[in-house]
Amino acid sequence: MKKPQLFVYPKGRESFCYEFDNDIVRMGRSGDNEISIPDPFSSGHHAQIERSGKDFILKDNDSKNGTFLNGEKIKSQTKLKEGDEILVGSTRVVFNKKLSTNVEITDSAQVSPNVNTIMHLDDVLRKKDVSTTIEATQRSFDIEQIKQEHKALSVISEVSKTLVLHKPLKELLEHIMDLICENLPMDRGVLMIKEGNPEQFIPKVIRVNNTSLMNKKINVSQSIVDMSVNKHSSILVSDVQADPRFKAQESVIRFNISSAMCVPLWNNKEIIGIIYSDRISLNKQFTEEDLKLLTLLSNLAAVKIENARNIEEIIEKERMEKELDTAAGIQRNLLPKKDPKIKGYEISGRNIPCYQVGGDYYDFIPIDEHRLGIVIADVSGKGVGASLLMASLRASLYSEASKDTDVQDMASKLNDFVNKSSSLNSFITFFYLELDTRSGDFKYINAGHNPPLIIDKKGKVSCLECSGLSLGMFPSVCYEGKKDHLDSEGLVVLYTDGITESRNKKEEEFGEQGLKDHIKKQRKKNPSEILDSLFEQVNEFISGMERMDDMTAVIIKKK
Repeated sequence: MKKPQLFVYPKGRESFCYEFDNDIVRMGRSGDNEISIPDPFSSGHHAQIERSGKDFILKDNDSKNGTFLNGEKIKSQTKLKEGDEILVGSTRVVFNKKLSTNVEITDSAQVSPNVNTIMHLDDVLRKKDVSTTIEATQRSFDIEQIKQEHKALSVISEVSKTLVLHKPLKELLEHIMDLICENLPMDRGVLMIKEGNPEQFIPKVIRVNNTSLMNKKINVSQSIVDMSVNKHSSILVSDVQADPRFKAQESVIRFNISSAMCVPLWNNKEIIGIIYSDRISLNKQFTEEDLKLLTLLSNLAAVKIENARNIEEIIEKERMEKELDTAAGIQRNLLPKKDPKIKGYEISGRNIPCYQVGGDYYDFIPIDEHRLGIVIADVSGKGVGASLLMASLRASLYSEASKDTDVQDMASKLNDFVNKSSSLNSFITFFYLELDTRSGDFKYINAGHNPPLIIDKKGKVSCLECSGLSLGMFPSVCYEGKKDHLDSEGLVVLYTDGITESRNKKEEEFGEQGLKDHIKKQRKKNPSEILDSLFEQVNEFISGMERMDDMTAVIIKKK
């Protein structure tokens, strides 16, 4: 079976191929990466790709400028598909598919004020350069001009009709370039879109109509691109080889370019990209009328691209809302419908999800007449995936929690289950307490979760020690079970970090100390009242700031 490959295209350097031999391939500026990229816009350990079964997962390592996948900045680990384009700084990495023709913007950005033709976008788009034949006749009897304007009007009309229906953005870009090539013959053409941080022009569609130029690198002149963008203008360079201003620019003359155009993709608000085209073997050079037509087509395309982006954002938002609704339903079914009634105890749990749904979970599991299992957990990630993983954990937990199972053995089995059934970088922080309701004794296991608090009747606060790695991080992990005791009027408080890590406008955290102080003051109340006051206190603390995580807590109080 052929190994997956990564095709790397560093800016200003030769491209190369990396075969995916390891389970993890790191990319960045540092020399200890599997793919070392001497890119000033790349972080030392910028991003990585991990093998997860048959899948390959892209993850950003908190890089300064972010990692982009097909033009979108990734916010969480993302599954890769063949042909996906990753942007690490200014370096393009294509997953398992080689580019047939590579495009690179090269040479120094020299200012050339006397290029053959510069047309400011305002002059082309806002004046009536394209008019009806009658209007043109009233201005001039130039038959050729009338024909050219009538042709341009017909082309714009036909292209407008074909762009009415919505298409996915990738398909739309391909369609736009096909239409331009049909109506404006060229040897090569490239449609580039602004992407990344810092922003740069990334080739999205390449057309090579001259078969003799297939698979040859396209070097687009930085001078022409900069002039087009900075002057907000369409640029025409004819008879390039004869123009002394471009003789020193190898990227223009390398393939005997006789004529080239560069036009901004202007959506009436900003330049979102460029279209570059050139003629090499064609005897007829581009004309000013060609430049006007390409400018008009590009403006039409830019507006359509912007509309497509907006539509896709709406579709994605609706998809995410549906997913969150589904995940919220799953999560509601996982949580207890009511607090347990145990003689001699008051026990209450509460969950407030963030963005409709998150990864927090708590539960009460009757083991026998005198023992109760109490669990609190937090799964990495959000949405349906996190909810389904938690649902699987719950099912496994219910099958393992019994009078004959030690808590440490149970935790080891749960760890192996999560490790085998989840993707890389998926894990669950997990705390489980088994309470003997006759004596107040309890044993517990902590797998990477926030250490719960235990408060005696005098208000002394201590923590239940942490004793192991989060579930799912590594296989075959051993856990240490611990024991403690709950005295009369004492409390045990289980919580998730959504409470302690809540931030106010000053970026201050509510913190573990804030939680301790509040519980000490409220300890005389019953657990349900303490939870009400706790969540009210946290909301007052953040004072209208958006919550970034779920808040979940369970309080056990012995009467």
